[in-house]
Amino acid sequence: MNLATVIGSLWATQKHHSFIGMKFCVLQPLDQNRQPFGKPLIAVDPDNNVGRGETVFYVEGGDAAEIWKNHSMPSDATIVGIVDSLSTDRKGKC
Repeated sequence: MNLATVIGSLWATQKHHSFIGMKFCVLQPLDQNRQPFGKPLIAVDPDNNVGRGETVFYVEGGDAAEIWKNHSMPSDATIVGIVDSLSTDRKGKC
């Protein structure tokens, strides 16, 4: 899983049927010290409950496409949770 901050949203009226009813978010990946790194990416928010400025964790690849049993979707990144708190020792261990 990966950490990110929600920095925006994306609207698409034409999309794959498996995305109907889902929200798309623009994420800025974060490192273990909550510092931005890499390029922003688009992720699916299947529960439609994430807002701008929130810290989330997300999955990529095959895990992003298969978050529900019997419901696959062509997603490279999917939000799977909202971070309530995060604690690190700043040496890379959580």
